[in-house]
Amino acid sequence: MVKKPVKGNGTTKIRFIMLEAEMPEGDLTQITNAIQNALRPVSVNGPRQFGRPVDLVSADNGVEDDDAVVDNADDYEEVEAQPKAKAPSKARRPAKRNVVGMDLTSDVSLKAYAEQYPPKTDQDRFLVALMFLKEHRPNVDEITGDHLFTCFKSMGWPCGAKDFTQPLRTLKRDQLVDGGKSRGTYVINHVGEGRAKKLAEG
Repeated sequence: MVKKPVKGNGTTKIRFIMLEAEMPEGDLTQITNAIQNALRPVSVNGPRQFGRPVDLVSADNGVEDDDAVVDNADDYEEVEAQPKAKAPSKARRPAKRNVVGMDLTSDVSLKAYAEQYPPKTDQDRFLVALMFLKEHRPNVDEITGDHLFTCFKSMGWPCGAKDFTQPLRTLKRDQLVDGGKSRGTYVINHVGEGRAKKLAEG
């Protein structure tokens, strides 16, 4: 006589896992994650949360899964972004001065003009040279450091300083000389002319 199966109120739980994957030798990260997710115990108090299925095709093709990236977060080190180093600033060097072609001997010559206003300092010499060029050489449209260097050379005035135009910049700062239309050009103003003309008084 065949016995009938006994019916009860209990439950029977069976878990059967079969996993097959082909991947590069030594790379067990993704397969390990898949096994851990499959064997992870189910929460008693809430519904079971199914994780994102592992894409074995992606594993075969060497494509990283999102879960693998999270689990391997410890393999990466946070590195603080380093600010770009500033390029060392270049030291400014005074420009080398050159003699330019200019008529300083025709009437009125620079020498005769300077005898009327005998300069005593380098600043006075710059003022006299600027005033001479403005009054008697109007063809010199824009007076540069090279024009003034030529005047100094012609008169035998000291011009061997490393920064030749430093006294000229001081005159500009003191508002006796103005900047010209272009960068690096100079024009004597009425205040500078007044100071230069006082040299005639001795």
